Amino acid sequence: MAEHHIDHTHRTQKGRKWTYLIVGIVLVLGAVIANFAMNNPELAHKGIDTIAGLPAWAFPAGSATIGAVMFWVGLKIETDWPEYLGAMMVAGSVLAGEVLLGWSKFELGGIVAIPYAIPALVLLVLLMIGNAKTR
Repeated sequence: MAEHHIDHTHRTQKGRKWTYLIVGIVLVLGAVIANFAMNNPELAHKGIDTIAGLPAWAFPAGSATIGAVMFWVGLKIETDWPEYLGAMMVAGSVLAGEVLLGWSKFELGGIVAIPYAIPALVLLVLLMIGNAKTR
């Protein structure tokens, strides 16, 4: 009997479509939430304070931890969406931390784009790590 060689690293077209659909939906929801938080920082800060009586830093720290675990699990399995979702959760937590600490504190040297670039850089680095590990 001849054995057929199955390439386990090859992703199916249908699986890739679902991954991109999930990632796209999460990105759009993240952008809407980030826009709300940046336009209403006091309301976002008070809203986080009222969630189960936790301190303001607990929500971003918790979501970063959950995102890091999801990213790590995503590296261990074949599908890509857990590592993408985990990377987005970590980057979103960095963004939430920036909003809570004060957006203008991250404008190093008067460059206004740096607070925007830090979460994007975190996301890109994590996605690059995920891409390198799944090859």
